[in-house]
Amino acid sequence: MDKYEELIAVFSETLEQSRDYHIAYMYQVGYVSVLGLYERDSTQNNSMKIDEVFHSPEEMADSLLRNWRWQWFYKNRKLLGCQDFENICNLDNKIPDLLQKEYRQSIQILQNKIHIALQVEN
Repeated sequence: MDKYEELIAVFSETLEQSRDYHIAYMYQVGYVSVLGLYERDSTQNNSMKIDEVFHSPEEMADSLLRNWRWQWFYKNRKLLGCQDFENICNLDNKIPDLLQKEYRQSIQILQNKIHIALQVEN
């Protein structure tokens, strides 16, 4: 597996749960993030758009981690007491004490897995 595939494997659970964020490989372009609703069994899907073209595995890792933060935010929205974030990375500073330990451990585990995935030789 290359670094991109390793990163997809690290975030496979988050990607499966995400309804509107997807990773795709486009011929002659490379890996991209795609935004929009997609249902495999549906004959009609809402529009989708390419959000980012990844020029490096590091860019993909940043994007996947941002998506993980959004998923975590949506799961814990009621406990956070806030409506939304302009920049989801600001979530790191808004976690209440009740959720701090779980959040920090989860993100640390992911960051460690990202580090390992980025060390893989092609």
